[in-house]
Order: sequence, then C-alpha cells, then structure tokens
Amino acid sequence: MAGGTGTRLWPLSRKGAPKQFQKLIGDQTLLQQTFERIAKVIDKNNIWVMTGQSYADLTKEQLPEINPAHIITEPSGRNTAPATGLATLKVLAEDPEAVLFGLLPADHYIGKEAVFCQATEAALHFLEKNPEYVATIGIYPTEPNTGLGYIKKGSELSNEGEIILAVESFHEKPDRARAEEFLNSGQYLWNGGYYLFNGAQMMAYYRQFIPETLAKLEQYCQEPTAELYNSIKAEAIDKAISEKLNTLAVIPVDMEWSDVGNWATLHEILAAQGESSQVVMGKHIGNGSENTLIMGGHKLIATVGLKDIVVIDTDDVILICQKDSVQDVKKIVEQLQAEGKEEYL
Repeated sequence: MAGGTGTRLWPLSRKGAPKQFQKLIGDQTLLQQTFERIAKVIDKNNIWVMTGQSYADLTKEQLPEINPAHIITEPSGRNTAPATGLATLKVLAEDPEAVLFGLLPADHYIGKEAVFCQATEAALHFLEKNPEYVATIGIYPTEPNTGLGYIKKGSELSNEGEIILAVESFHEKPDRARAEEFLNSGQYLWNGGYYLFNGAQMMAYYRQFIPETLAKLEQYCQEPTAELYNSIKAEAIDKAISEKLNTLAVIPVDMEWSDVGNWATLHEILAAQGESSQVVMGKHIGNGSENTLIMGGHKLIATVGLKDIVVIDTDDVILICQKDSVQDVKKIVEQLQAEGKEEYL
C-alpha cells in the first residue's frame, strides 16, 4: 500500500514524492525497504504495489524488479476498504488460484525484520488452516501514543511457533489518559494496519457487509473511469469489515516498529541508531544543540544552542518547529492548500 501523502513529513514529503518514496532511513526509500522485507517471505513475482496514478512511474523507477502489471493505481484515494477490495480483485483476475493475501503499508520502519518475517509466515500458515479468519500483526506499545489505533488482545487461538490471539476489539486513536490506560493494562497492542486474509473469503465479507462497494469495484475493473471510482464510499477496512467480524486474529510482536508518521518519530529512530541526540543529515556547523533533527540539502545550516528543535531545509522551503509540535505540520499543509499555494505542496 503505497498511496499515502505523508503530509506530516512536509516539506520533504510532497505530492510529487511522498514519504514512501523518500530515503529517510538509510540509502533506500521506505518503499524499497518494504519490498525487500516482503521478498524475504514470498517470491518477488507475487508482490504487488497499490499506489496513486501519478506515482506509477516513480514506483517502476524505484522497484525495477517488479512486474509492471503488478502496479495497481487508484485515480484517487478512497481509504483502505476500496483499496483492499480492488487489489484483491486484480490479483484474482490474474491468478484465480491465489489464496492468501497480505496487505502491508509501504511507509513503515521495522528494525527487527526477522521478527516481522516470522510473524508474517505464522499468519499465513494459520490462515491456511483457518481461512475464515482475518489476521493482523499487533505491535507491543512502548509509549501512550495518541496517533495510533489499538487492538485489545483476546484468548489464545494457536501457539505453533508464534502465539496467535483472538482480537477482542479495535479502538480508535485515544486521548492521552486513555492511551496511558491502554499501555498500563498490558492488554492492548498498536494497530499497524497489517492485514492477512484468504482472498475468496474476503470477497465474501465484502459481499456481506459492503455489497455496493464491491459491485462498483467489480464494475471499475471492467470500466476503469475516475468518475466511477470517485463515487465509491471512502472508508477504512477496519470499520467496513474487520470490526464486524468475530473471526479476527492478531500476532503480537516486538519488531522495533514505527509508522514514521512525523519528524519526531523519525528523529527517535535515527537517534537510536547513532550516539547522539542530535541528528544531522546534510551540511551543518554549530555547537551546544541537543535533541535536535537537522536535515538539509545544498546549503550549510548553522545552529547554536538549539534544544528539542526540528530544522528541515529543502530547495524552496525551510521548516523550523518544536519537536512537541510536529503533529501541527499538517496544519501548515492545510493552510497552503487553502491559500492555493500548490507550488509548495
């Protein structure tokens, strides 16, 4: 799933090249890292990418190994329920014998890739025996994060190599007090948005719960017009399907995970990989700064005595903000949109 816009990582993440196409951690983009991670579990010929129509060429450029026919494009983002349905229909059209599917975001960081691979394989093996289930990977929370959804753990379903639990309930992004309650209880996991399922069974759930969406998706596969796709109700698969099922499974993992959702989370990842709380990428000179992220390009960035600050320099924009205010970067993007300043988006 590589169609997001990553507005909270503006001004580096732009409409022309959102965060999944950026080299934020290491010398590969997040999309390339995701591709290589999945390729450790399944054959590369079985990897598909869903993205926006304007990113098809960029996807081909960054993933030259992928079959171009396996790049599915949406004329507009309609959230994860239409996207999942369209991807499943496209794969089944090429290979009616395809059974197991994994829906995986392309913009995440995973430090313990072996743990991710083991959990994915365990989920696929579980689904072979239990095709009525929809499985997900839940991440042990490390902080009371209010920007993520949560999964409440239920009873044990399997313990063959990896513990697989029933999902008792999903919870939307909580306020601070509730997030602390979730963390302290030990009963909740972060919802990373990973879904694994039997393709035919998932289509049966679509037919049961959102038949109008499925009908339009099937029509779109025959008549791919933007007008038709834009008429499909935009909704998340959690609300549309998952929360209505009593056959949900979760594999709890500690895989050093982050959705790289904003500059503060990126700083935490990069700082943990280094020896200092000051993370610098690009040309920099200065002293006395701590707990800062400084990312530049051609220009020299000079700093003195900064603390808890993010400085991002691109060719046409400089962003300077407090680390605890990075969630509000999205508001700058919204303001630029409202003022019609498309050149900065």
